[in-house]
Amino acid sequence: MSLDLRRFAKRPLYLRAFGPLAGLRLYAAIERAGLPVKSETVQAHAVPGYDAPVSLRRARADHATFWQCLVQRQYDLDRFPQTARLQQTYEAMLARGERPLIIDGGANIGLAALWLARRFPQAQIVSVEPDTGNLALLRRNLAGLGARAQVLDGGLWPRSGRLRIVNPESGSAAFRVEETTGDGPGTLRAYTIDEICTLAGCREPLIVKLDIEGAQQYLFASATEWVGRAHLITLELDDWLFPWRGSSRPFFRVLGEHPFDYLLGGESVFCFRDAGAAV
Repeated sequence: MSLDLRRFAKRPLYLRAFGPLAGLRLYAAIERAGLPVKSETVQAHAVPGYDAPVSLRRARADHATFWQCLVQRQYDLDRFPQTARLQQTYEAMLARGERPLIIDGGANIGLAALWLARRFPQAQIVSVEPDTGNLALLRRNLAGLGARAQVLDGGLWPRSGRLRIVNPESGSAAFRVEETTGDGPGTLRAYTIDEICTLAGCREPLIVKLDIEGAQQYLFASATEWVGRAHLITLELDDWLFPWRGSSRPFFRVLGEHPFDYLLGGESVFCFRDAGAAV
């Protein structure tokens, strides 16, 4: 199928997601031919269901992320029967006076966070992102959420320390980080999941969403006690990108020690913890 036909085939999903008029408008704006790999031009798009416009660079990666998160609805949890119990957990936390926590690791420009914030309107969102350019749009896109959204400049790691981006020349959706002993320009803060939970005042994260470009190999290698407290962990697997490196093996090894149900959706695996199961 040619590129033009593939682009045209997306149109019905825009109509389903946003209705006829807005769907056609957004289809024409997002599915543009000839987008560059990188661009500093930012455009704001009015999107039905969202109080504030969604800002994107006129670049392939941002438009692809819009398609993935808001049109294909990669993080639409309502297709899974296990979400009914997750909803009960969310409501029980609120009834106890707790603020349910959603951690967005590898937040990019914030479109997954926007989707999840809309689905759980009283949850607090902590987004972690290492790239300066992405951070500017991330903050802009989450500004409408007010105090319940917090943006952290850095990456997720099993211990506190410093990180650096190892592929700064890559596209905005593909940055990878590694640990470094330096503390100079270009280094980033490494955050642990437990640090973020403490910062948010919530011991049991409702959702931990991870799109961290292979860093799961390190995140799940140690200090994984938080896994048994998270109610949903969703991860984009990256073994296709790192053949025979086993980047996802620590993830499955650790989750196998706890009662999770595993479901596939798009590029992600969704792992719902059965909090009532005997361990």
